Amino acid sequence: MPTLETTIEAFLASREFDQATVSRCAFWSEQFGHKQLAEITDDDVDAALVRLAERGRLKPRRGKEKAKAGKPLSGASINRYITQLGSLYKYAKRLRLLPRSFVAPTMGIEKYPEKADPERYLRTEQVERLIKVARLLDTKWGKLEALILFAYHTGLRVGNLMEITWRDVDLEAKTVRVTCTKNGDPIISPLSSRLVKALDKLTGKDLDNLVFAGKFGQPYSWRRIWNKVCKEAGLEGRNFHQLRHGCGHALASSGANQAQIMAVMGHKTLTASARYMHANVDDKRAVIARVFDHG
Repeated sequence: MPTLETTIEAFLASREFDQATVSRCAFWSEQFGHKQLAEITDDDVDAALVRLAERGRLKPRRGKEKAKAGKPLSGASINRYITQLGSLYKYAKRLRLLPRSFVAPTMGIEKYPEKADPERYLRTEQVERLIKVARLLDTKWGKLEALILFAYHTGLRVGNLMEITWRDVDLEAKTVRVTCTKNGDPIISPLSSRLVKALDKLTGKDLDNLVFAGKFGQPYSWRRIWNKVCKEAGLEGRNFHQLRHGCGHALASSGANQAQIMAVMGHKTLTASARYMHANVDDKRAVIARVFDHG
């Protein structure tokens, strides 16, 4: 049976991952890399999470190893470490390195409470501000408005959006096909009428062209114009991924249930979509207060 370190090396080699995923895998490799997968227990994982919480956040140092930042990790951040280890076991089971009946040590670990943080998502009125500013400032590329709408109305990750070709988009059926998501599964996302109109205005719709290509067909470096628009809209420092969180929040606020949110966002677990359900509860609380709280 392979060790966790060997499994992690193969997992990271299977495709490109963001730095956060790589860092979480590095943590687990440091903790149990020498152990075989079946040797790691839930008690081991629990003890490692205590060490993680004590360590806190890390910040990079130029030319040196990462050092303590002196700030605690949020419950949401620790939960991502738990989820990451669980994903490694799912990967191993998919490759038949573990029997189907094997129970991963993360199954017995209780997730940390996650605080609802309004700064983690962009709300509808903020998105509208960004769009208005993008129309004014994005004169060179001319596609930022459509990119913002695409992220906010579908919940797709920007990595997927930048890989979409016109062959993947069906404006008549109002759908887009994403061949490979972060979870490894293809999905078909519906497009809003407003998004379809924004996409229809774009040029260069040859089937093999990227929807969000630059002048010469390459993926466009959009971050500079995004940061400029955010600053002008009074939302400096916001990152693009918060549009995805905003989509989940908007769905929950409209009354969508957790299963519906999972389907739209491409989540595989209830935990991933649970972060948005506070919005659903807040909306229901407001209705109750309006109807019944008269004195």
